[in-house]
Amino acid sequence: MRSRLLGLKQALFIGISGLKLTEEEKRWLAHRDVAGVILFSRNYQDKTQLKALTAEIRSIDQNLLISVDHEGGRVQRFREGFSKLPPMRELGKRYDHSKEAALAEATQLGKLMATELRAVGVDFSYAPVCDLDYGVNPAIGDRAFHSDPTAVAQLVLAFYEGVRAAGSIGVAKHFPGHGFVTIDTHIAIAQDDRPLSYLETHDLKPFRALIDAGIEALMPAHIIFTALDSDNSVIASKKWLHYLRETLGFQGAIISDDLDMGGATHLGRVSEKVDRCFAAGIDIVLLCNDFQAIRELLDG
Repeated sequence: MRSRLLGLKQALFIGISGLKLTEEEKRWLAHRDVAGVILFSRNYQDKTQLKALTAEIRSIDQNLLISVDHEGGRVQRFREGFSKLPPMRELGKRYDHSKEAALAEATQLGKLMATELRAVGVDFSYAPVCDLDYGVNPAIGDRAFHSDPTAVAQLVLAFYEGVRAAGSIGVAKHFPGHGFVTIDTHIAIAQDDRPLSYLETHDLKPFRALIDAGIEALMPAHIIFTALDSDNSVIASKKWLHYLRETLGFQGAIISDDLDMGGATHLGRVSEKVDRCFAAGIDIVLLCNDFQAIRELLDG
């Protein structure tokens, strides 16, 4: 799985509509540019159904990677039959009382999440969230482990160690940090004007810890960070992705946040969005919920 992911360049991960594949979706998954699937709650009824769905996906191409947003708290796509994962903020609260206990629990939860997903044929989840909680962003909130960069760095690293121990991979998100802006990028693009010197000692600290640990993938944000690029959101910024590769030394896969989100609308039609991401240095783009856009891209 790790080698398959790291070998992908200019590839697509797409969403599917229901509990089993339609004939159209089977054609999409056989397309040479499609390398994986991202699943949602609409794709889950129970474990038996999910195992059948992941097997059906792999019957089209055994190399397709299957992913899900299943990080805990309000972002847990599969619930009935799966362990209830707490919001990661709960680990941050525990960290304030007992650092050792919180780090041990973070490792256990990372391993539990990845083990349960792999048992039903899902390769990985888009976790951990590395954003700091500045108390202002509605999309992040209790998804963030803590407000302190050192605490977040230690907790996400412990969580990732559990994921890796279960034989899965990690995705650090949302680079270089989504917690400070007030806008929910599901709705609109945001801008962060803090200097790079501040970002490097605060928001980037958890990402650095995971990059140094060899995390396999990283997801940039739908945010313009003017410290390096006043014109482009990070998913379309050559300057930011060059910084990620050359300054931070990240060697894994760069996966866009969902191109269906409001924060990506300014990039144009779906083909323009994909082209701009690939031109900037994104390896994999996510097309999650807009099936007409997928249709336009793959059948056009």
